[in-house]
Formats: sequence, C-alpha cells, structure tokens
Amino acid sequence: MTYKEIKDKTPYEILDLLKMKEPPFNPFEIAQKLGINVVKDLDLDKIETEGQISVDEKGEPIIWINPLKNENRQRFTLAHELGHLANDILPSIENPIIDSYETLYRSNTYGGIETRANQFAARLLMPLRQIEDFIAECRKTTPDLKAAEAILLIASKFEVSKQAVFHRLKNVGLIKKDYIYPF
Repeated sequence: MTYKEIKDKTPYEILDLLKMKEPPFNPFEIAQKLGINVVKDLDLDKIETEGQISVDEKGEPIIWINPLKNENRQRFTLAHELGHLANDILPSIENPIIDSYETLYRSNTYGGIETRANQFAARLLMPLRQIEDFIAECRKTTPDLKAAEAILLIASKFEVSKQAVFHRLKNVGLIKKDYIYPF
C-alpha cells in the first residue's frame, strides 16, 4: 500500500490494510509503510508550528514534525497530518498545510478540516475496538476500574497523551461528557 491509496480511507481501513492489529499504533511506522517522508529537523522558522505537510520537487509528500515537542505530541501531530493527506490533499497535492498548536488543539475555533484531521488522528492512534478490548482486559484484574485509571492505562498502552485519551473516550461515549479529568 502506498500513500496514494489512502485517499478517503478510514483509519481503521488503513490499519487493516497495513496489517496493524495491536496497540500502540506508531504513525511513524505507518508513514514509512506508506512511503511518506517524515522530517524532524529543527527549523527555527517553524518553532511555533506543530507540523506541516507539503511536497518535494518530485511531487511526493513530506511531513515535517517539530522535534521540540514531546513524543506523544509528535505522534498525534503526524497522525493529524496523515489525516490531512487522506482527506484533504489527495489526489492533488498543491498547497502545504501548516498546523500550529491552535489548529491541533483548539479545533472548536478552526472548523471542519482541522476537526476531521483530529478525529482521524484519534481513530488511527486509538481505534475504538482496541480500546474496548484493552478496557475489558484491564477489568479482568481490576473489576472496579475507574475512568481516571483507565485513562492512564490507555495512554500508556497506546502511547498517547492523557488528554488525547480523555477526549477520545468522551467522543465515543465511554466516559460521560460532563466528566472532568484532573490533568
């Protein structure tokens, strides 16, 4: 499978086609399998940027990830940029998409494209079926598993931030919308 084949594919379909079944789902490995060049060089002109997708002189996608961000942030940013590639860019790559902290983490102010890329990233890194299976496995040893404990366990297993897990669990209805997690 190449990056050209992911247009309009769901994260679940991509993981399935790449034969990736168990967490953690590494977006750097996914990008490599799709033939996408990911760059993490320090670029002081992009210090406020989380990530960017553009093309090289051959028309191939390049995703730049800010190396100053923590590993979980880099993973989510790369998954987010893969979402842009699958949903917003292919088959015609013309203009770069540059994402700042605000576009990645304040999606309520940035509209559908950024929200869709965030949802794609969450689904790619934390597929619902695998979350549910993992919670069921955890409940075998901890039957009274609380939401805060589940968030920590999922974050560790799936190699994502607690905040990402919190939002994912809220969005899929596994924790109540009014639940407040003490970050």
